[in-house]
Amino acid sequence: MHAIKNIMGFTLIEMVIFISIISVAFTGIIMVFINTGKSSADPLVKIRTIELGQSFLEEVLLKKYDENTPVSGGCVDYASSTRCSSAPNGETVLQADGETRGTFDDVDDYHNLEYCGDNVAAGDSLCTGSCSSLVNESGNDISAEYAGFSVCIQVNFAGNDLNSVSPGTGTSVLSNDAKRIDVIITDALNSRMTFTAYKLNF
Repeated sequence: MHAIKNIMGFTLIEMVIFISIISVAFTGIIMVFINTGKSSADPLVKIRTIELGQSFLEEVLLKKYDENTPVSGGCVDYASSTRCSSAPNGETVLQADGETRGTFDDVDDYHNLEYCGDNVAAGDSLCTGSCSSLVNESGNDISAEYAGFSVCIQVNFAGNDLNSVSPGTGTSVLSNDAKRIDVIITDALNSRMTFTAYKLNF
């Protein structure tokens, strides 16, 4: 006669321990996937924010320094400046001169310009204008493409800012001889990003 081998399986306790360990491991793995899925949209939103901010900033920088800046270039004169005393007078109030965006010709025109994409009721609190539907430079409505985004543009005299950056160089920028342009984008995740550039009176 052949001897019968005693074949043993897992006990109930071993099975319970095994299932518990596997459950904990799977829970950890699933949590990693969930967190990765939540944050995977962040880089895409940031890229869209950068695209929108740069396009608006480039548009503003291509305009003249002041309404009265000569078409061929050159500076305008302000009451505090004698550097351009033979030039046309510059405007001290930063605003659109009865123009619409399609006819904006100097950086002042963009001050307090505010746009909102779909699903946005009000823009950034830094702008005091009314929030219009988001359009590109050609006037095409892009509010659906940038749903949840808002754009706020601020333009301020900033010559003194530049003097504080590079003191002692022997060159001073008069307060009205530079303008700081801030394009503030608030994205669909309610995160704000500011794009800043300076335009000089020359």
